[in-house]
Amino acid sequence: MSAKSWMLPLLLSFGGVVSDYITTIVGLSIGFHETNQQYHPAWALLYYWSAITILVVTLPRKKISILSVNTLALTSYLGALNNILVILGMFPRIGI
Repeated sequence: MSAKSWMLPLLLSFGGVVSDYITTIVGLSIGFHETNQQYHPAWALLYYWSAITILVVTLPRKKISILSVNTLALTSYLGALNNILVILGMFPRIGI
């Protein structure tokens, strides 16, 4: 198994977690509050990287499994998307 097959999903998930963290900081700076007080980007990254590692190691090397792993990595951007929508007022002001 090559390092190249691991890099894309790990980098994608890293970008998603970092973007979520940045949008969380922006939201906090304009008066929102974190609804999940236990949230920390290091834990989020650990969970994503653990799930990706398990999938890469256990799934057969087929195109659909690579697509599945990359899709999982892209879900890390959902937190940032949610934060952006809250900041823009598209969602009720519950928190960031």
